[in-house]
Amino acid sequence: MTKRTLLFLLLCHMVSLSALAQFNCTVAGSSPVTLPLVCLIPVASRVQNPGTAGQPASVFNASFATQLTQLPLPSSATGVVFVFDKALNEDVPLETLGPILTDRPQTLGKKRLFVGFSFQQFNFNSIDGINMNSVPFVFQSHTPTTGTPTQLQYVVQTERIAFKLDQYVIVGTYGLTDRLDVSVVVPIERVSIGVGQSSAGPGTEYIVNNPNTTTPTTTTALFPIMAKAGTASGVGDVLLSGKYELYKGERFHFTGGMFIRLATGDALNYLGSGAYGFNPFVVASYQWRISPHARLGYIWNTSTVLIPASTTPTGSTSTRLPGGFQYDLGADMKVVQRVTAAADILGYQFQNSPVLVPGTTQIPNYVNGRNMPISVTGVERLNASYTATDFSIGLKWKPFDKRNLLVYANGLFQLNNVGMRSDPVPLLGLSYTFKP
Repeated sequence: MTKRTLLFLLLCHMVSLSALAQFNCTVAGSSPVTLPLVCLIPVASRVQNPGTAGQPASVFNASFATQLTQLPLPSSATGVVFVFDKALNEDVPLETLGPILTDRPQTLGKKRLFVGFSFQQFNFNSIDGINMNSVPFVFQSHTPTTGTPTQLQYVVQTERIAFKLDQYVIVGTYGLTDRLDVSVVVPIERVSIGVGQSSAGPGTEYIVNNPNTTTPTTTTALFPIMAKAGTASGVGDVLLSGKYELYKGERFHFTGGMFIRLATGDALNYLGSGAYGFNPFVVASYQWRISPHARLGYIWNTSTVLIPASTTPTGSTSTRLPGGFQYDLGADMKVVQRVTAAADILGYQFQNSPVLVPGTTQIPNYVNGRNMPISVTGVERLNASYTATDFSIGLKWKPFDKRNLLVYANGLFQLNNVGMRSDPVPLLGLSYTFKP
C-alpha cells in the first residue's frame, strides 16, 4: 500500500513538472493553437502586439492560484451524527445537524458511511481591491517586429475580466473506528473566463525611437482590445483527510485532524492550484440548544507553476504558494423539528502572498533632445500578508424522521476586499449517512 501511494504521488509530481515545462503562451506559425486559460489575460499581449507575445499576466495568475487553495468546501459535518443514549441503550441522532462549511469534532461512528453532493458558484468581481471591470496592464519590450533595433515598445491597455467558477463537490467519509474518520473530497469544476475592452476605451501602443537619431520622437497608436473567452472543465484538487476525536465528553468534544491536498487539477486552466497542501487542524464544540463550534488550522503549500520565480533583494527566488492560519467560529441551533440553522465566520490568512497593486510606468518621450516622460498606470506584483474573511449562513433539513437524508442550502458573503473577492456564493446540497 505504501509503495502504491508513493508511486501515485511521484506521478502527480511528474505531471506538475510537465505542466511547468509547457507554460508557454507564444503562438508560432499559422496553424490554430489551443492555449490554456492562463494565456487569455491580457489579450493584446498575444494577439495584436508581437513585441509582447508570450507574456501572460503572471501576477494575475498568482492571485488566482492563491484563492483556489482555500475555497470553502462542504465537509462530512453535513451528515447525521449519532450519539449513544444511555436511557434508550442505543445510538440516536443529535438534535442539531451541525455546520455546513466547516468541520465538527464528532465522528460518524464505526463502519458508518457518509456520502454528500453539493453545488456552489463563485462569480469573482475584484482582485486585491482592483475592480475586475477595469484592470490596467503595461508591457515593455525591445525591438518591435519592424523598426530600428534600438526602438522600445510599450503597450498600455485596460481590460474587463469576467471569471466564474461552478463547483460540484462529492464528499465521502467512512468511520474506521468510533473515534476515527477518513474522508475524500472530489471537486469537479467548470471555469469560464471572458476578457475584453473596458469602458476606459481602446489600448495604446507607444513606440520610442532612438534619441540619438536626427528625429527622436515618441509615436502612439490606438488599437481596440479584442474580446477573448474560454472555458475549461475537469476534476480539481482532490482532498484527503482524517480526523480523530481526542476527547469525547457528554457535551464537550475535541478533535484533531489533517487535510492533504493533491495537485490533481489542471493549474494552467485554473482547475487547480498546481501545488500540494498540508493542513493540520483542531476542532472543538459544546453540544447544547445553541451549539458553538470553533476550528483552527494552518496550511503549508508547495511550489506552483502559476507563481513565476521573482528575485528578492537577497537574491533568492520563491514559487511557493502562500499559506497561513485558518479559523472558523460559529454555532448551529435547532429551529424547528429536523431543521437546523448554522452560521460561521471563516478566516483565511495568506502570508507573503503575491498581490496586485497599482504602479506607474514612465514612458520616455524625447522632445528637442529632452526626455519629457509620459506617466501611465498599470498593475505590478508585490508580496504582502493579509486575512480574507467570509460570513456563512445556511439551513439543514432532515425530511424524514427515520432516514438519514439531509438537504441543505447556504450563502457565503465576503466581508473584506482583499485577495480574490466574489459576489454572494450560493450553495445547494444533499447527503446521506448509512448505518452498518
